[in-house]
This record gives sequence, C-alpha cells and structure tokens, in this order.
Amino acid sequence: MTSPADLPGNIGKAAAFAAIFQLFRRLLSLNNAVLEKISHMESALAGEYVFDKKFLVEVVNGLNDLVREVIYCLNNLTGNAYLGLYDRYEEIAGKLSVLAVGYAGPYDRSLTLPYALITSDFDGLVGSKNATLSEIQNHLHLRVPSGFAITVAAYRLFMLENDLFARIDAVCAAGIPRKEQARQIDLLFSEARLPHGLAVAVQEEMARLLAGCGPDSVLAVRSSAVGEDGETRSFAGQFRSVLDVAPELPAVLAAYLQVLASRFSLAALEYLGPGSDSRTVPMAVGVQVVIPSRVAGVTYSRTPDAPEENSLLITSVRGAARGLVAGRTTADRFTVSRTWPFPLLESEILTPLAPAGREEPLAFLANGLRRGSSSLTPEEIRKLAEQALLLEKAFDGPQDIEWALGNELVILQSRPFTLPIKPSPLPTEIAAELQASAPIMENRGQIAQLGIGAGLVVHVDQETDPEQFPMGAVAVARFPDPRLSPIVWKASAIITDIGGPTGHLATIAREYRTPALFGAGNATTLLPEGEEITIDVENKKVYRGIINGLLRLQATEDFSYRSAPELRILRKLLRWIAPITLANPTAVDFVPENCRTFHDILRFSHEKAIDGLIHFHEEYPGRAGLPSYPVRLPAPLKLRVIDLGSGLKGEAPRPGGELTLEMLNCRPLTAILAGFFSEAAQVREPAPLGLRDILSGLGKPLAALTNRSSYPGDNLAIIADNYCNLCLRLGYHFNVVDAFFSPEPDNNYIYFRFVGGIANQTKRKWRARLISAILTGLYFKVDRTGDLVIAKARNLDAPRMKRVLIRLGELISFTRQLDVQMRDEAAIERFFEQFLASVKQDQTGSER
Repeated sequence: MTSPADLPGNIGKAAAFAAIFQLFRRLLSLNNAVLEKISHMESALAGEYVFDKKFLVEVVNGLNDLVREVIYCLNNLTGNAYLGLYDRYEEIAGKLSVLAVGYAGPYDRSLTLPYALITSDFDGLVGSKNATLSEIQNHLHLRVPSGFAITVAAYRLFMLENDLFARIDAVCAAGIPRKEQARQIDLLFSEARLPHGLAVAVQEEMARLLAGCGPDSVLAVRSSAVGEDGETRSFAGQFRSVLDVAPELPAVLAAYLQVLASRFSLAALEYLGPGSDSRTVPMAVGVQVVIPSRVAGVTYSRTPDAPEENSLLITSVRGAARGLVAGRTTADRFTVSRTWPFPLLESEILTPLAPAGREEPLAFLANGLRRGSSSLTPEEIRKLAEQALLLEKAFDGPQDIEWALGNELVILQSRPFTLPIKPSPLPTEIAAELQASAPIMENRGQIAQLGIGAGLVVHVDQETDPEQFPMGAVAVARFPDPRLSPIVWKASAIITDIGGPTGHLATIAREYRTPALFGAGNATTLLPEGEEITIDVENKKVYRGIINGLLRLQATEDFSYRSAPELRILRKLLRWIAPITLANPTAVDFVPENCRTFHDILRFSHEKAIDGLIHFHEEYPGRAGLPSYPVRLPAPLKLRVIDLGSGLKGEAPRPGGELTLEMLNCRPLTAILAGFFSEAAQVREPAPLGLRDILSGLGKPLAALTNRSSYPGDNLAIIADNYCNLCLRLGYHFNVVDAFFSPEPDNNYIYFRFVGGIANQTKRKWRARLISAILTGLYFKVDRTGDLVIAKARNLDAPRMKRVLIRLGELISFTRQLDVQMRDEAAIERFFEQFLASVKQDQTGSER
C-alpha cells in the first residue's frame, strides 16, 4: 500500500498533510468513544440501569477494539514512535477479557499472595480483611502492617487433601449436639496434615516478609474469611486470630491451623446456623508483622449513637487496643466534627489511675485538652479524622477502623458498620434550609458526577500539593487537569470553570464518586477561597454555608445493590480501565511502559497526538510549490493558506487567484484574524527605536526565529474547517498558533508560541512577561524562558474558544512592537491595563 509520503512531488506532500490531519481527527473520535464507554460503565456501577454479564463482555470487546485503533492512529501519525504501547495494550486487554467472563484472574490458584499484589477485588481469594488492608496500602497509600495472605485456594487444598469437607458434613449430619460437633471437628483438624506445597509457599513468603522487616519481628496470624467484616454479616469475634507468633515456620503453620479450625468452632457453628455446609465461608488467613504502639484505638467515621450529626468518634488507650476491641477496657473518647479542620466537639478523658485503681472520667466541651491527661494530641486527632473520612469514601460507607500509633499511624483494620436507619429529612425541612440560603451560583456547567458535597472552598491548580489539600474541602479549579486526580480523591466535590463530562478528570471524579460540576464559567470568581458552601450537582446549585438537610438526604440513599455479582465484576474491570496514573505529560515517567490502564493509554495517546500535530509541519520543510492561495486582507499582511480539504467555502480559486476572508471556512483562523484586525488591537503610533535597540537587532539570525518558511515574505496557515496551524513572522517577531476548534470541549485546544524582537534582551523579556500575564488571564497555562513564551489552553467550550482566539489575535497585533516601547519594568502593568481597556472599549463598541 502506498503511503501519502510516497506519492510523487507536491501531490504526495499535500496528501501527507491531509492524511496526518485525518488520523488526528480519527484519534479524537476514538478518544471520545472510549470515554463515553467508560462513562457508560460508571453509570451502570452507580445503579442507573440494570445490566448482565453479556453487557460486560460486549463493552470489554468494544473497548479492546477502540483502544487498539487509538494506538494504531497514534503510531501512524508519529512514524511508529510509540510501538511499545501495543505491549501494554495486550497485557491489559488480556486481563479484561478473562475478568469479563467471571474468571478470577491470574492469581486464582496462588497459595500465598503478598499484600503488594492484592486489591479489594481479591476478597473472594484472600478474604475481606486482607483485601481491605491491601487496598488501603496500595491505592490509598496509607500505612498498614506488612504482611501476606494465605489464600482460599490454600484452604481448599488443605481441606481436600485431608477429605475434611466430606468428613465435616458427615459430623454435622449425624444429629449430635452442636457442642459435640465442634469437638469432633476440632479432632479432625488436629489429625490433619498440611500439604507440602502449601508449607513451602508459606516459607518462601515468610522469607520475603522478614527480609524487609527483620528476623526479630513478631507476627500475628489473623482470620480473613470470605464475607468476614462484610456489610451483611460481620462474624465479629467468631474466628480466631493468634498474636505474638514467633517468626518461625512451625509456629506460623501451627497458628494457621488454629485459625482454620476456628471456622468450625462452637461459636462459629452457632453463628452460621444449621443451613450452612462446610464449603460456605471459606477461610483465608493474614500473616502480619505486629506493630508496636504507643497509643491504639478505634475510630467510627460517624458517631454511632448520633449518625445524623456531622461528627465522628475516636476512642483511644495507651499501649495496644486488644482490651478495648474485646470490650474489657475503657478509653478516652473524642467526638470530632467531620468538617475540616476537624474541631473537637466533646471529649471524655480518663485521668491517670487513682490510688485505689479506679479511673476517673473527666468530660468537657471543645475548649482544649487538659495537658498531660489525653492519650492523643490535637494534631493526632485531626490525622485520625482525616483518614477516617478517606476510608469512608474509599469503601463507600461508614467505617469502624482499628489503628495503632507508634512512630506513625498504622491502620490495622477497616470494616463497614451498620448505622440505625434514620428517616429522610422532611421536604419542608430542606425547603426551609434552602430558603434561608439563596444560591450563590446556579444553572451553570455540566454534570460530570452526581451527588451532594459540602465544605470549605479551596482553589487548586496543577501545582497544588495534594498533601496540603484539606480532606473534605470543595476543590474549585479553572481547568479540569488530570494532575488534580489526588485532590479529587480527597475532595467532597469539585467545580471547574471549563471542561465537560467526557474529559479525563470527569472520568476520575466518577471513579472516586466525587460530585463534580465542570464548565461552570466563573466559579473561581464567584466562590471565594475559605467560604463554606454546599453543592447540589443534580440541580446545578451552589449554596452559601452547610445545608445539613441535603447531606442527610444523601446519607439515606440505599446502596445495597452494589453487592450484586455483576457489580463486583464491573468494579474489577474498571480497575484496569478508568484510573489515570500518568497525570503529568511533562514528567520523565510519562512513557508508554508506565501505562497501567486503558485510560493511561488514552491519556498518553491524546497528549502525543496533539504534540505531533502541533509540530507536524516541521517534519515536511519543503512546502514550496504546494497548492496554496494568498488571502486578501484589510492590512498589509501577506498570508497564504494550504487547505487540507475543508478549510474553504466552495471550490478553491484557479492558479494565480486569491482568497477573501469570506471564502475561509476555518473557524480558528477566522477568529484569530478577526482579533488581529480589530480596532482594539491596533497600535496607532510607530514605535520609536533607540540606538541600543537597533544595535541589538543587527546581525540577529532570522533563521533562528522563523522556523524555516518556504514562502519568503509571506505568512502561512494550514487549515481545515476546525483546525489551523498558523505561522506569523511580523518583523523579528515569530508567532505560531496551532488550534483545534470543534463543538466538543474535550477535543479543543490552542497552542501558542512567541519568540523574537529587535529590542535589547531586557525589553524582550519584559514583553514576554506581559504576554504571559495576558495569556494567563485567557485560560492558558504558560511557560516562559527568557523571551520565549509557550502557552496551551485545553477543554474550552465553543463560545469561550472563539472569544479566546479573537483575544489571541488582538494580543499578537497589540504586542508586535511593544518591546521597543517598554522603558522600564513598570511598563508591564501599564500595557497590561492598556490592553484590557482596549478590549473592553472594543466590546462596548460592538454591542452598540
């Protein structure tokens, strides 16, 4: 097959331009199709409609085909620069295909698994406790005990090799009392032998664990049955955990057998009832390093006896929390607000033991902690509150969290706890609250994720440190930059000025179930930092203050459907599809090998495709003789255009003919030219040149500024209906604008590059600073080095895209001679105000 570049002469060059652009457009279309499928899957996960396994298989097959074609388009556009993406694609697509049909995945026969390889999706293989701790470590990046799981596959191997399933069922069917059943089953376990392969697997995993923690570590061998700590049955206290186990294989294996046998203890048999057979509730086990603790305790992410209040409860004791968890020890109690900065609402502090050995409680309100009496400091209380809210959000409901505090805070366990069912607030109550707090923003933006959120407003951008973002605050940003993903995870809601529901960050918001309203226009202006607000995304309203009725209404929603088997499979699939781990395109690790999900591949391909299109004209420097047409303009500016096939209205003129502005069908170019020739952009007086300016311009190599134009004296635009690559050389100033302008905001971008000038270096830098300041106010992210300015704007909707392109044209015209007019640094602010004033005057004139 002949490629466009292989065609003879100018025909091949023109075809190459057109073919590359068509590949880009196809890639954008595929990108949108993939994001729409991800959104469809996330809507299904949210319970918006019923689906079955056939839907899962079909959507995975469709995604596989689309993502493969994305990679194909990118490599054709970039000369096969990213073939490594195919390897990542094959690995991810293979995992998705087996998961979609219900296969447990590549580890389903593993006898042991380190926590580093486990996620919450592995609960059927490693039990709920192991899966939850691993999820906390691997995805929330919170500290948990180092450890590994002995899996359900190991349990079944042990039970089958000792014929225990059949023998236990026979004991239970014998009609003997439950206590005698438990005694006989315990005898069976004492006579059983561990399979050799299982012992070897545990030995190898122990060696790896102790290599990282030290041979003197003390271990805990804990139950982690499938369904234990679940939403329907907790099995609290029914199974055994063995603590302070020596780090030796015989001791660990002996403890392991004790935990397995506890699955059939008298307490467990009575808890499960007569309808349970030996194969239900299979037992996995966790082997963990014991964490020495100065203080330990339990946090409830909602106060159990007052769940309707916006508070959480922390209990703590000095040393280990074994007595507290078993209910044998009283503890310090702290009732804390769930809103950052988590002020203390009430506390009950136990004073040191009295001479008679009696503990005296001391209750007081939030007026500080009595020095020396509390087991926790205010900062530790805030940290515990923040982690409690993070775990509640991650596991989609109130959490009962066991923790230990030594050198650092360690999560020992997190499980759901059931709150008493409270009636929804009456509509009249909510109406009264809403009437007392009129909306400060309404009917703006597009819904990316439904929900209600409340908290302090915090303005964020891609430079914001996620560690400094307050847990539960409302993030307000200008751009929906994927680098905000860690902040979206901590936020109670996110609002952006620009963007739409199919972009990358919108997908992240749905994955994290963070209420999100994108493209709200001027949220960063209307919502000042530090103000408390409540956002109702469904109704597109933002209220001043915390509307407790709306929060209570959301808290009463029923999420029981999320335990359905199809939902569990869908969650596993989305793990390999929706998350973004490649957030920053300027980072050194932004490479194909680091793509871990389909969304990563999509993000990488989208960025590299835009970059390739911006610079593709540089790959074809020989443009002389290509079909191009001069444009008749209302000022002495020489401009020629190369049409990629849809940039002109009607037929192109005959050779030697010229175009008028009315004949251009290119949305970006017509907007730029409208701004360039507007009244606001014109500098009416010639710029006075000083001697130093003239001398600094002598000998300036024009080639260093012009990027190899093949049309001497002319400027060049490569155009289509919604695309423009414009190279403008105005004296010694060189501008490049590359823009894609469509009705879909997530496809839209503007790339602008400026360099050059005849004035001395200091003045050129001043002008670069002026240009940067103006561009920043026009939704651009700006990088400036000396007198070089590179700016990018993304995800603008069509009306805003047009306005920004017009302003960009005005800016190019307005600043072309300003370097020689800048006498001092104060001129930056002066010309900035002059430009804004001229734009405002031009707008007023247009309205008249």
